[in-house]
Amino acid sequence: MTYSYFLGANSEKGFASLYNEFPGGKSALHIIKGGPGGGKSGFMRRIGSAAEKHGLDVEYILCSGDPDSLDGVRIPAMGQAWVDGTAPHIIEPEVFGAASDYVDLGRFCSTPLSPADCTKAAQLNREYKDIYTRAYNYLAAAGAIDRALDIPASANELQSDIKALLEKHLPSRTAQGSITKRFISAHSCLGRVLLEDTVSKLCKLIFRVHAPSAVLNRIADEAVLRGADVILCPSPLRPSETEAVLVPTFSLAFVSAKLGFSFGELLGAPASGSAEPEVAAQLYGRALSLAYDRLREAKALHDELESVYRPYMDFAALDEYTEGVINALF
Repeated sequence: MTYSYFLGANSEKGFASLYNEFPGGKSALHIIKGGPGGGKSGFMRRIGSAAEKHGLDVEYILCSGDPDSLDGVRIPAMGQAWVDGTAPHIIEPEVFGAASDYVDLGRFCSTPLSPADCTKAAQLNREYKDIYTRAYNYLAAAGAIDRALDIPASANELQSDIKALLEKHLPSRTAQGSITKRFISAHSCLGRVLLEDTVSKLCKLIFRVHAPSAVLNRIADEAVLRGADVILCPSPLRPSETEAVLVPTFSLAFVSAKLGFSFGELLGAPASGSAEPEVAAQLYGRALSLAYDRLREAKALHDELESVYRPYMDFAALDEYTEGVINALF
Protein backbone atom coordinates (compact mmCIF):
# COMPACT_ATOMS: atom_id res chain seq x y z
CA MET A 1 0.00 0.00 0.00
CA THR A 2 1.16 3.53 -0.72
CA TYR A 3 -0.01 6.67 1.02
CA SER A 4 1.00 10.32 1.00
CA TYR A 5 1.30 13.22 3.42
CA PHE A 6 2.80 16.68 3.57
CA LEU A 7 5.42 17.67 6.14
CA GLY A 8 5.44 21.34 5.15
CA ALA A 9 2.69 23.90 4.84
CA ASN A 10 2.22 27.34 3.38
CA SER A 11 0.53 28.90 6.39
CA GLU A 12 -0.74 32.25 7.61
CA LYS A 13 2.63 32.78 9.34
CA GLY A 14 4.88 31.59 6.51
CA PHE A 15 6.35 28.15 5.97
CA ALA A 16 5.33 25.68 8.70
CA SER A 17 7.36 22.51 9.15
CA LEU A 18 6.77 19.06 10.59
CA TYR A 19 10.03 17.72 9.21
CA ASN A 20 11.27 17.11 12.75
CA GLU A 21 8.49 14.48 12.96
CA PHE A 22 9.98 12.45 10.10
CA PRO A 23 10.50 9.58 9.80
CA GLY A 24 9.42 8.59 13.32
CA GLY A 25 10.05 5.26 15.00
CA LYS A 26 13.43 3.65 14.49
CA SER A 27 13.87 4.33 10.79
CA ALA A 28 17.27 5.43 9.51
CA LEU A 29 17.11 8.84 7.83
CA HIS A 30 19.14 9.70 4.74
CA ILE A 31 19.26 13.48 4.26
CA ILE A 32 19.57 14.51 0.62
CA LYS A 33 21.51 17.63 -0.31
CA GLY A 34 21.71 19.12 -3.79
CA GLY A 35 20.82 22.11 -5.90
CA PRO A 36 17.61 23.09 -7.74
CA GLY A 37 16.82 20.67 -10.53
CA GLY A 38 19.42 18.28 -9.14
CA GLY A 39 17.25 15.14 -9.23
CA LYS A 40 16.34 14.86 -5.53
CA SER A 41 12.65 14.17 -6.16
CA GLY A 42 13.34 11.72 -8.99
CA PHE A 43 15.90 9.86 -6.86
CA MET A 44 13.33 9.32 -4.09
CA ARG A 45 10.55 8.45 -6.51
CA ARG A 46 12.67 5.67 -8.05
CA ILE A 47 13.43 4.22 -4.62
CA GLY A 48 9.74 4.28 -3.71
CA SER A 49 8.78 2.68 -7.01
CA ALA A 50 11.31 -0.12 -6.46
CA ALA A 51 9.90 -0.76 -2.98
CA GLU A 52 6.38 -0.93 -4.41
CA LYS A 53 7.53 -3.50 -7.00
CA HIS A 54 8.82 -5.60 -4.10
CA GLY A 55 5.39 -5.48 -2.47
CA LEU A 56 6.35 -3.10 0.35
CA ASP A 57 4.29 -0.29 1.84
CA VAL A 58 5.64 3.17 0.98
CA GLU A 59 4.97 6.55 2.57
CA TYR A 60 5.48 9.45 0.18
CA ILE A 61 6.01 13.01 1.42
CA LEU A 62 4.74 15.53 -1.11
CA CYS A 63 6.17 19.02 -1.55
CA SER A 64 3.73 21.66 -0.31
CA GLY A 65 5.04 24.14 -2.88
CA ASP A 66 4.58 21.66 -5.74
CA PRO A 67 2.60 18.51 -4.82
CA ASP A 68 3.77 16.83 -8.03
CA SER A 69 7.27 16.76 -6.51
CA LEU A 70 8.57 14.62 -3.63
CA ASP A 71 10.23 15.85 -0.44
CA GLY A 72 10.53 12.47 1.23
CA VAL A 73 9.94 8.73 1.06
CA ARG A 74 9.80 6.08 3.79
CA ILE A 75 9.79 2.28 3.59
CA PRO A 76 8.49 1.22 7.04
CA ALA A 77 9.25 -2.49 6.68
CA MET A 78 12.91 -1.74 5.92
CA GLY A 79 13.29 1.01 8.52
CA GLN A 80 14.64 3.34 5.83
CA ALA A 81 13.69 6.91 4.89
CA TRP A 82 15.01 9.66 2.65
CA VAL A 83 14.22 13.37 2.86
CA ASP A 84 15.09 16.55 0.97
CA GLY A 85 17.13 18.46 3.55
CA THR A 86 17.42 21.74 1.63
CA ALA A 87 15.66 25.08 2.21
CA PRO A 88 13.03 25.87 3.33
CA HIS A 89 13.20 22.65 5.38
CA ILE A 90 16.89 22.40 6.18
CA ILE A 91 17.59 19.19 8.09
CA GLU A 92 20.79 18.01 9.72
CA PRO A 93 21.58 14.70 11.47
CA GLU A 94 21.21 14.63 15.24
CA VAL A 95 24.20 12.30 15.41
CA PHE A 96 25.82 11.83 12.01
CA GLY A 97 26.44 8.19 11.17
CA ALA A 98 24.17 6.89 13.93
CA ALA A 99 20.53 7.10 12.84
CA SER A 100 21.09 9.52 9.96
CA ASP A 101 23.55 10.47 7.25
CA TYR A 102 23.90 12.55 4.08
CA VAL A 103 23.19 11.74 0.45
CA ASP A 104 25.16 14.27 -1.63
CA LEU A 105 23.53 14.64 -5.04
CA GLY A 106 25.32 17.95 -5.48
CA ARG A 107 28.37 15.99 -6.65
CA PHE A 108 26.59 15.32 -9.95
CA CYS A 109 26.41 19.06 -10.66
CA SER A 110 29.47 20.63 -12.30
CA THR A 111 29.87 23.92 -10.48
CA PRO A 112 30.65 26.79 -10.44
CA LEU A 113 28.03 28.24 -12.75
CA SER A 114 29.09 30.58 -15.52
CA PRO A 115 29.04 34.30 -14.56
CA ALA A 116 25.87 34.85 -16.59
CA ASP A 117 24.10 31.89 -14.96
CA CYS A 118 25.27 33.01 -11.51
CA THR A 119 23.59 36.37 -12.09
CA LYS A 120 20.43 34.72 -13.44
CA ALA A 121 20.19 32.22 -10.56
CA ALA A 122 20.63 34.97 -7.96
CA GLN A 123 17.92 37.10 -9.61
CA LEU A 124 15.47 34.20 -9.83
CA ASN A 125 16.12 33.33 -6.18
CA ARG A 126 15.26 36.89 -5.10
CA GLU A 127 12.13 37.07 -7.24
CA TYR A 128 11.00 33.62 -6.11
CA LYS A 129 11.30 34.54 -2.43
CA ASP A 130 9.61 37.92 -2.93
CA ILE A 131 6.57 36.27 -4.52
CA TYR A 132 6.35 33.77 -1.66
CA THR A 133 6.25 36.73 0.75
CA ARG A 134 3.27 38.13 -1.15
CA ALA A 135 1.56 34.73 -1.11
CA TYR A 136 2.01 34.52 2.67
CA ASN A 137 0.42 37.97 3.07
CA TYR A 138 -2.72 36.69 1.36
CA LEU A 139 -2.63 33.50 3.43
CA ALA A 140 -2.41 35.64 6.56
CA ALA A 141 -5.58 37.43 5.44
CA ALA A 142 -7.27 34.07 4.79
CA GLY A 143 -6.23 32.86 8.25
CA ALA A 144 -7.75 35.92 9.91
CA ILE A 145 -11.03 35.40 8.04
CA ASP A 146 -10.99 31.67 8.81
CA ARG A 147 -11.19 32.53 12.51
CA ALA A 148 -14.53 34.20 11.84
CA LEU A 149 -15.71 30.91 10.34
CA ASP A 150 -14.59 28.77 13.30
CA ILE A 151 -17.17 26.36 14.61
CA PRO A 152 -18.51 27.68 17.95
CA ALA A 153 -16.93 26.08 21.01
CA SER A 154 -20.32 24.95 22.35
CA ALA A 155 -20.07 21.44 20.96
CA ASN A 156 -20.58 19.64 24.26
CA GLU A 157 -23.58 17.76 22.90
CA LEU A 158 -21.12 15.76 20.77
CA GLN A 159 -19.03 14.59 23.69
CA SER A 160 -21.21 11.65 24.71
CA ASP A 161 -21.60 10.49 21.09
CA ILE A 162 -17.86 10.61 20.46
CA LYS A 163 -17.06 8.91 23.75
CA ALA A 164 -19.44 6.07 22.85
CA LEU A 165 -17.80 5.72 19.44
CA LEU A 166 -14.34 5.55 20.98
CA GLU A 167 -15.44 2.94 23.51
CA LYS A 168 -16.97 0.90 20.71
CA HIS A 169 -14.12 1.10 18.20
CA LEU A 170 -11.05 1.65 20.40
CA PRO A 171 -10.77 -1.10 22.99
CA SER A 172 -8.37 -0.13 25.76
CA ARG A 173 -4.89 -1.67 25.74
CA THR A 174 -2.32 -1.72 28.51
CA ALA A 175 0.38 0.33 26.77
CA GLN A 176 -0.15 3.99 26.00
CA GLY A 177 -0.15 4.98 22.34
CA SER A 178 1.78 7.73 20.58
CA ILE A 179 1.09 10.78 18.40
CA THR A 180 2.74 11.46 15.06
CA LYS A 181 2.00 14.65 13.14
CA ARG A 182 1.40 14.91 9.39
CA PHE A 183 -0.47 17.36 7.14
CA ILE A 184 -3.17 15.80 4.95
CA SER A 185 -3.93 18.99 3.04
CA ALA A 186 -1.96 21.88 1.58
CA HIS A 187 -2.32 25.30 -0.01
CA SER A 188 -0.13 25.07 -3.09
CA CYS A 189 0.49 26.11 -6.68
CA LEU A 190 -2.23 23.57 -7.56
CA GLY A 191 -4.67 25.28 -5.21
CA ARG A 192 -5.98 23.45 -2.18
CA VAL A 193 -4.90 19.80 -2.17
CA LEU A 194 -6.70 17.33 0.10
CA LEU A 195 -5.29 13.81 0.42
CA GLU A 196 -8.59 12.00 0.75
CA ASP A 197 -7.08 8.88 -0.78
CA THR A 198 -4.61 8.51 2.11
CA VAL A 199 -7.39 8.72 4.69
CA SER A 200 -9.63 6.25 2.84
CA LYS A 201 -6.76 3.76 2.49
CA LEU A 202 -5.79 3.87 6.15
CA CYS A 203 -9.23 4.30 7.73
CA LYS A 204 -12.41 2.59 6.62
CA LEU A 205 -14.63 4.19 9.27
CA ILE A 206 -14.58 7.97 8.84
CA PHE A 207 -16.54 10.56 10.79
CA ARG A 208 -16.90 14.19 9.68
CA VAL A 209 -17.17 16.25 12.84
CA HIS A 210 -18.89 19.64 13.18
CA ALA A 211 -16.87 20.70 16.23
CA PRO A 212 -13.94 22.94 17.18
CA SER A 213 -10.33 21.86 16.91
CA ALA A 214 -10.27 21.30 20.67
CA VAL A 215 -12.73 18.42 20.28
CA LEU A 216 -10.44 16.69 17.77
CA ASN A 217 -7.52 17.17 20.17
CA ARG A 218 -9.50 15.51 22.95
CA ILE A 219 -10.28 12.59 20.62
CA ALA A 220 -6.55 12.18 19.93
CA ASP A 221 -5.68 12.29 23.63
CA GLU A 222 -8.34 9.72 24.47
CA ALA A 223 -7.20 7.41 21.68
CA VAL A 224 -3.60 7.57 22.95
CA LEU A 225 -4.73 6.76 26.49
CA ARG A 226 -6.52 3.74 25.06
CA GLY A 227 -3.24 2.52 23.57
CA ALA A 228 -3.74 3.63 19.98
CA ASP A 229 -1.07 5.21 17.79
CA VAL A 230 -2.53 8.40 16.36
CA ILE A 231 -1.70 10.57 13.34
CA LEU A 232 -2.65 14.13 14.27
CA CYS A 233 -3.17 16.37 11.25
CA PRO A 234 -2.78 20.12 11.82
CA SER A 235 -4.40 22.69 9.57
CA PRO A 236 -1.89 23.90 6.95
CA LEU A 237 -3.28 27.43 7.13
CA ARG A 238 -3.40 27.58 10.94
CA PRO A 239 -1.06 24.84 12.21
CA SER A 240 -2.07 25.40 15.85
CA GLU A 241 -5.50 24.01 14.88
CA THR A 242 -6.24 20.32 14.23
CA GLU A 243 -8.22 19.28 11.17
CA ALA A 244 -8.10 15.46 11.43
CA VAL A 245 -7.25 12.57 13.74
CA LEU A 246 -6.37 9.26 12.10
CA VAL A 247 -6.12 5.96 13.98
CA PRO A 248 -4.96 3.49 11.30
CA THR A 249 -4.50 0.58 13.73
CA PHE A 250 -8.26 0.56 14.25
CA SER A 251 -9.11 1.94 10.76
CA LEU A 252 -10.83 4.94 12.32
CA ALA A 253 -10.71 8.65 11.43
CA PHE A 254 -12.31 11.85 12.70
CA VAL A 255 -12.00 14.80 10.30
CA SER A 256 -13.24 18.36 10.61
CA ALA A 257 -16.36 19.04 8.56
CA LYS A 258 -14.57 22.20 7.36
CA LEU A 259 -12.22 19.98 5.34
CA GLY A 260 -14.99 19.19 2.88
CA PHE A 261 -14.51 15.41 2.70
CA SER A 262 -16.77 13.81 0.09
CA PHE A 263 -17.49 10.77 2.29
CA GLY A 264 -17.88 9.77 5.94
CA GLU A 265 -20.63 9.85 8.53
CA LEU A 266 -21.52 13.33 9.79
CA LEU A 267 -21.45 14.07 13.53
CA GLY A 268 -23.10 17.25 14.79
CA ALA A 269 -24.69 19.97 12.71
CA PRO A 270 -23.47 23.27 11.26
CA ALA A 271 -24.29 26.30 13.37
CA SER A 272 -27.19 28.36 12.04
CA GLY A 273 -26.65 32.07 11.74
CA SER A 274 -26.85 35.23 9.67
CA ALA A 275 -25.45 36.05 6.25
CA GLU A 276 -22.16 37.09 7.88
CA PRO A 277 -20.51 33.63 7.54
CA GLU A 278 -21.43 33.57 3.85
CA VAL A 279 -19.77 36.93 3.23
CA ALA A 280 -16.73 35.84 5.27
CA ALA A 281 -16.52 32.63 3.25
CA GLN A 282 -16.47 34.65 0.02
CA LEU A 283 -13.64 36.86 1.33
CA TYR A 284 -11.79 33.76 2.53
CA GLY A 285 -12.04 32.16 -0.89
CA ARG A 286 -10.84 35.33 -2.60
CA ALA A 287 -7.81 35.66 -0.32
CA LEU A 288 -6.88 32.03 -0.99
CA SER A 289 -7.34 32.50 -4.72
CA LEU A 290 -4.89 35.42 -4.70
CA ALA A 291 -2.43 33.34 -2.66
CA TYR A 292 -2.69 30.46 -5.16
CA ASP A 293 -1.99 32.88 -8.02
CA ARG A 294 1.22 33.97 -6.30
CA LEU A 295 2.22 30.37 -5.53
CA ARG A 296 1.78 29.51 -9.21
CA GLU A 297 4.04 32.44 -10.12
CA ALA A 298 6.62 31.21 -7.61
CA LYS A 299 6.44 27.69 -9.09
CA ALA A 300 7.09 29.07 -12.58
CA LEU A 301 10.13 30.97 -11.32
CA HIS A 302 11.43 27.89 -9.52
CA ASP A 303 11.03 25.86 -12.72
CA GLU A 304 13.09 28.52 -14.50
CA LEU A 305 15.70 28.36 -11.74
CA GLU A 306 15.95 24.58 -12.13
CA SER A 307 16.47 25.02 -15.88
CA VAL A 308 19.56 27.12 -15.14
CA TYR A 309 21.17 24.20 -13.31
CA ARG A 310 20.14 21.30 -15.56
CA PRO A 311 22.88 21.79 -18.18
CA TYR A 312 25.43 21.38 -15.36
CA MET A 313 23.97 18.06 -14.21
CA ASP A 314 25.41 14.65 -15.11
CA PHE A 315 22.11 12.77 -15.09
CA ALA A 316 23.67 9.61 -16.49
CA ALA A 317 25.97 9.39 -13.48
CA LEU A 318 23.04 10.12 -11.16
CA ASP A 319 21.02 7.33 -12.79
CA GLU A 320 23.90 4.91 -12.30
CA TYR A 321 24.25 5.93 -8.64
CA THR A 322 20.49 5.56 -8.08
CA GLU A 323 20.52 2.07 -9.57
CA GLY A 324 23.35 1.16 -7.21
CA VAL A 325 21.37 2.36 -4.19
CA ILE A 326 18.31 0.39 -5.30
CA ASN A 327 20.33 -2.77 -5.94
CA ALA A 328 21.94 -2.51 -2.51
CA LEU A 329 18.51 -2.16 -0.89
CA PHE A 330 16.75 -4.95 -2.73
